[in-house]
Amino acid sequence: MSKIQKALEILRKRSDSGPKNPKLSTSTEGVARARVRTRDLPEDGAVDEQLPEFKLSVDLEELRNHGLQPRDEYIDFVGQQFRRIKRPVLNTAFGLGVPDSDNANVIMLASALPKTGKSFCAFNLATSIARERDVGAVIVDADVLKPSISRAFGLEDRIGLIDFLLDSTVSIDDILVGTDLHGIIVVPAGRQHEESTELLASRRMRQFVKALAERFRARAIIVDTPPLLLTNEAHVLAENMGQIILVIEAGVSSQESALEALGSLNRSKPINAILNKARGASFGDYGGGGYGYYGAPG
Repeated sequence: MSKIQKALEILRKRSDSGPKNPKLSTSTEGVARARVRTRDLPEDGAVDEQLPEFKLSVDLEELRNHGLQPRDEYIDFVGQQFRRIKRPVLNTAFGLGVPDSDNANVIMLASALPKTGKSFCAFNLATSIARERDVGAVIVDADVLKPSISRAFGLEDRIGLIDFLLDSTVSIDDILVGTDLHGIIVVPAGRQHEESTELLASRRMRQFVKALAERFRARAIIVDTPPLLLTNEAHVLAENMGQIILVIEAGVSSQESALEALGSLNRSKPINAILNKARGASFGDYGGGGYGYYGAPG
């Protein structure tokens, strides 16, 4: 058992000895076992969405240059891993999973420290979900201090989340960007602001998350956030999320940082983890690619 697996197991045992938390799991089965009612979705899987007026033609090569899109030789392999990862996430959001919770289709991608591949995981999880027949995806770039996703999509100078939170005349429609990549919708980070923590903790932010969850109730809303141990923004964002996935870098993230990050989260929410960049012997070292084997949430 690796140090990270031990850290997750220690946290699970601590949760068992304290207030009960059936939503914290160290295996994919832990989420799928708790069967509850299927959430209400249209029978044909479609909803009457008002889609963004502005639509972006996505440059996959540019996404690859920014470290979001896998290199060609790894696309199939990475795709298979995210097919495993998304299933319990979708079960929790829309079907068989933990009991209903607020904003269940809003999923926060977090990390303890930088450079774990969190944005890569956020993008590829959203892409995998968007391939579903009945469910779409929205990516919200809430890593407002280092908006990697906005830059990769070429949206770093476009109006976005912070602008919406600052200006009551800015509507949700103003900050939505449609794409030709499996119909994914992107919310850019917007301008940087010295009071970003206060803005993300505001009532308007809570209203934004709730409105987005309801408007796109047949979509998973993937929220990329700053590192938990270096910023305040991620902690205030976590309170509005329906699910939390912690991205842990295999062989680099310490047991202590994983425990500290997990322990800082609200244990009443569904919490899972992706063990990122764990290289199997048959795949070797991918060099500067920044991605390897992706363990399923747990």
